[in-house]
Amino acid sequence: MSVTSNNPLWLAPMADITAWPVRKMCFHLGVGLAHTEMISAKAVVDKNQSVFPSLFRHPNEGPLVLQLFSGNVDFLLEAAEEALKVSSFEALGINMACPSKKVMASGGGAAMIFCPDVATQMIKETKALGLPICVKTRIPSHNLHDAVKWCELLVSSGADNVAVHARTPSQGYNGISDKNIMKEIAKAFPGMITATGDVFTSGDVVEYLEMGCKSVLVARGALKNPFMIPDALKALGYFADFKDSFKSRVDVFRTFLIDLCEIEDNSGMHLLRHFLSCIFKGMPRASYMRSSLANAGSIAKTKELFDSYINDFNNLYAKGEQ
Repeated sequence: MSVTSNNPLWLAPMADITAWPVRKMCFHLGVGLAHTEMISAKAVVDKNQSVFPSLFRHPNEGPLVLQLFSGNVDFLLEAAEEALKVSSFEALGINMACPSKKVMASGGGAAMIFCPDVATQMIKETKALGLPICVKTRIPSHNLHDAVKWCELLVSSGADNVAVHARTPSQGYNGISDKNIMKEIAKAFPGMITATGDVFTSGDVVEYLEMGCKSVLVARGALKNPFMIPDALKALGYFADFKDSFKSRVDVFRTFLIDLCEIEDNSGMHLLRHFLSCIFKGMPRASYMRSSLANAGSIAKTKELFDSYINDFNNLYAKGEQ
């Protein structure tokens, strides 16, 4: 089985970030595939109600990968089966990359790198669900042999795609991703490797693909500037429906606010704050507006302030044109 999309730029799974309004916005901007938030398999098995909104899929989303983490094979399999009763997904993702102490203490995330037998069993058993299996992982060390051997284990166990973040678990998000190792891994497993880590510009995306990676995950770069997505697609020669302008950015952000109104408000405000820095860049009173929206207290109030600001700006612009 293969993981398919209409382009190689994919949205990475990000805990507490890649909820459906964020994914929907990024699909509109052009990503070919997206991931759910990283979801605890145990929370799904225990029927923790707080986790089920993370399984919701909006009808206007494109190809979507369900991303789960667990240190227990049975929990992972049961959680995947339960999740598939809630929504449909194009692939199942197993997180073997998260360096969070809490996640690793549960045996999941990057702790899986130190449990190769469990990792192998997880991949083999989840293949029975009939979906492509995507593994997101880190490298065990900066020794090329170790990194290639680990990826070889994942591929030989049945992983259809391996997203490699070329940092070790102990690095967290410090230092830089080891692109020399990424290049060698991509060469060793052609058509199987997705690159992730330090993707902030269209140049970063192009560089990874030129190394031989099948696709590239965008994460923190999209939080800082989601409009890097159409920029990167343009650099790759893909047609993008999104035409960048202040008006188009306003339309994207207004739709995002409308979508945020449909989820629990505290979550909506949390997601909103991640995307404020780029919306008003270069505009009059930009800092004031970012601060006002961040402290509005509710998404409904935020939308009211946003529309008022845009109306004032348009009125000033119209007067200047006269």
